[in-house]
Parts: sequence; C-alpha cells; structure tokens
Amino acid sequence: MNPSKKKILENAFNLFLTESYSSVSMQRIQNASGVSRGAIYHHFKSKEEIFEEIVNEYLIPAFSTYSMIQEDDKSSLQNMIYASIKCRQSHINLLKEVTSFKMVDFYFFKFIFQASEHCKDFTEKVNVLSEKEFNGWRNGIQLAMRTGEIRSDIDLDYVAQSFMTIPLGLGVFSAFSNYININTKDLRTAYLRFYSLLKKTGFK
Repeated sequence: MNPSKKKILENAFNLFLTESYSSVSMQRIQNASGVSRGAIYHHFKSKEEIFEEIVNEYLIPAFSTYSMIQEDDKSSLQNMIYASIKCRQSHINLLKEVTSFKMVDFYFFKFIFQASEHCKDFTEKVNVLSEKEFNGWRNGIQLAMRTGEIRSDIDLDYVAQSFMTIPLGLGVFSAFSNYININTKDLRTAYLRFYSLLKKTGFK
C-alpha cells in the first residue's frame, strides 16, 4: 500500500475508534495524518470512502479466521483451534501496530456498531463470512467425529456455532469489564476446555 494512503487510513482509524462517526471530518483526518488536502483527495473522494476502506482493511478480517487457516492445519480439530487462535493473535497484533493508544476490546466493539450503521454492505459481508466460518468449523468438527478425535454423539451444528460465538462472548465481556486489554490467552483456555468436553462421555 502507498505509504501516504496507509498513513491516512491508520490515523483515520484511530479517530473512528475513539470518537463518533459524525464528529470525524475530512479536515480532522487531514490534520491527524499530517498530509496536504491534495494528498488526501488524491487517494479518497470522501470520508465515507475512507471509512469503508478502514472497515475492509481492519475490521472484516476479524470475522473470518477460518479462511486464513492453512489446509495442513485443518487435519484435526485441535490443530484448527490453535491455528484460529494464531490468526486472531496476528490480527490483534496488526491492530496494536496501527493504533496510537492502548487498544482494548471496548473500542473495537464500538467500531463494529459504527460500521454496521455507516458502512454500506457491512452486514451482508459479515453474514457471508459468518456462514463460511460456520461451515468451516462444521466440516472440521465432522472430520474429528469421523476420525474419533472427539465423540460422535454431539450436536454438530451447536458445537460449530459455539466455536464461533466463544470469541465473541469473551470479547463483549472484556469490552465492558474495566477496559481489559485484548489478548488470546482467555480464548485459548475457553477453546481447549470446550474441546476437552467434546472428548468426554456424557457431554452433549
């Protein structure tokens, strides 16, 4: 990406994370980025265009960890879990890299709500990715059931849905719990505990 364009996106992202969409103007983005007016309009026609590219660059990938998992890591459910956590950590590292303040879940979830309100096709994009994510987990769980990695008497759709919602639930909890820092340690613990339950007799 062009360095000037990258600078504009990163600084605008910081503004949108901490402030309301309506309070962020092109002038404020220009001032925060330290570029000329000509430079900002060379890359973007409007604030709406900047916002949409930020959503596509920094937010949308958070809804699609499965699509980033390598084929070799799909050989077992346990490998998928570790690979998914690694992908999330990589995205978290990116967010920390481009933000100029201490990035916490509260700001990220606040930004999601802004995206749903102000970014065209956001909901549709998320729904498409969520369906892919669900089907990906479902396939991995089904394979694990066939190979004996986990029990075969579980509710396949429920378990696939759970693997999708565990990160979301932890994120929402941390977002409203005294601004806890974003991390994947709790996610790893939750995933592996759930995984261990799938191997135990009597859990459905």
